[in-house]
Amino acid sequence: LGDGYIPGGREAVAFLAHGEGHVQLPPGDYEAWATRGLEYELDVAPFTVRAGQTTDVQLSVLRSIDSAGWISADLHVHSQPSHDSGVSPSERVVTMAAEGVEFLLSTDHDYILDFAPHIEDLGLEPFITSAIGLEVTPIEVGHYLGFPLRHDYLDEAGGAFDWTGMTPREIRESLVEAGQVGAEVATIMAHPRDGI
Repeated sequence: LGDGYIPGGREAVAFLAHGEGHVQLPPGDYEAWATRGLEYELDVAPFTVRAGQTTDVQLSVLRSIDSAGWISADLHVHSQPSHDSGVSPSERVVTMAAEGVEFLLSTDHDYILDFAPHIEDLGLEPFITSAIGLEVTPIEVGHYLGFPLRHDYLDEAGGAFDWTGMTPREIRESLVEAGQVGAEVATIMAHPRDGI
């Protein structure tokens, strides 16, 4: 979720939009690992960092799975507009592309966001695309995802509606009404048994 803790004894993690980047490390011996999701091989290289010096490490990830006719997608994605994520929308696009996700759906809590401008700004259109969605987040009756939705760039919450007092059926109907013109809206109930 973008917090500062990195599990598993790792010193640093870098998600790279175009395969190049820099990481600051204290002096010592390390292993660099390069990945790009499930369709690519892992590459590992040992290296040493000396005080006051720069160390270059070259790694390559080779595609080993032919996924023609299939797409890697994540249909439940949060970024900074959500209360439970500190990851900016641009960072979220990079993390998804770096992990081999080819389609991501914006489903921030009670906020409609469009990842497309971020994908374009990063020059990642050949690798990833997105759709606009929403996670409606009432407290006691599960959470509801819907897509593709309209995005209102002038609205404070991107056009998300107030779910206060709505029944699950009314929430679903409101998601369908918020759909893009001419599109059939898909709705999903996320973690329906979760609640206070």
